[in-house]
Amino acid sequence: MRAYRRSLITLVCFSVFFTLFAQSAFADVTLRFGTVFTPTTSTYRMLVEACRKIETETNNAVAIDIRPSGEYGKPTELMKLVDSGDIEIAYTVQGYSPTRFVASSVIELPLIRRTAVGGTKALWDLYESGVLSHDYEGLKVVGLWALPTYGIFTASRPMESPRDLRGLRIRNPSKTVGRALAKLGVIPVALPLNSMAAGIQSNLIDGVSYGWYSSTTTGGADGKPLMNQLTHLLDINFSGPVVMLAMKRATFDALPDPVKAAFDKHLGKPVSLAIAEERDQIEEDMKRKLAEDGQHKVKRFTPTQMTEIRDELEEVYADWATGLNEQGLDGRKLLDAARKALAAYEKP
Repeated sequence: MRAYRRSLITLVCFSVFFTLFAQSAFADVTLRFGTVFTPTTSTYRMLVEACRKIETETNNAVAIDIRPSGEYGKPTELMKLVDSGDIEIAYTVQGYSPTRFVASSVIELPLIRRTAVGGTKALWDLYESGVLSHDYEGLKVVGLWALPTYGIFTASRPMESPRDLRGLRIRNPSKTVGRALAKLGVIPVALPLNSMAAGIQSNLIDGVSYGWYSSTTTGGADGKPLMNQLTHLLDINFSGPVVMLAMKRATFDALPDPVKAAFDKHLGKPVSLAIAEERDQIEEDMKRKLAEDGQHKVKRFTPTQMTEIRDELEEVYADWATGLNEQGLDGRKLLDAARKALAAYEKP
């Protein structure tokens, strides 16, 4: 009987020890989170705050080691580092993986949307309905949002009408955008972000398709912002990237339920919409500032001119849909669903 009691006590002690050890071991788990931001950007601060809330609400069951651009790898490498297991969470521009997120690129099509908020809400509608599942196989979406739409900016050539776009050499951000620019008579030039300033200075390009605020924070010639090299600013809402926070699905599923719930509460859809709202506000504030600074000339085409441009781009939309069809996806159905979702959030 005494031997039985000793065995029972030993078993209970071992169970308690094992439980405490397992909890302690998990408490030492760190999720490495790579971003493309500097610590001073508002988006980075919002993500850091969300990570700290997750840690606090789960009694530090997990630590999230979020770091700024370059500390885990180049911006274009972060998604690959998630795939290889070198980091657990990545902020990535989906355009860095053009053959991977093909369905989600519907929100990047030229002139399909006007705002980051509208694009982000439509994205989440499409994602939650399952029509984008092809893109996210094996992944947990920790965040998903659209950036504000780009303008077209030139150093010295005015753009008073769509005809003035013809012959412009413009740095374009993606293959689809380049196809659309070419349809309008623009000569798209593929250049990395860090070569835009030199391209303008050397007369390799006439301008860029880029963000309003980003043009004031991206480095230009002579140590000044890129916007200092630009004069004529076309407010056309041409296109904007889709970005995401991604984890391996298996990594996320292995987390305790309270941690997973905290991720969905403080990252996921809530932080995506908050960032999109802030980015739209920053973009509009910058447009007004540039229009009033006396150095830049902001132009908008008339509704009739914009209708003509959209008509010109119908072939681009059709080509995009055909490309998805070739991958076993219904491109036209997805395009129609995206337009319907956007119409609900972006009133004419």
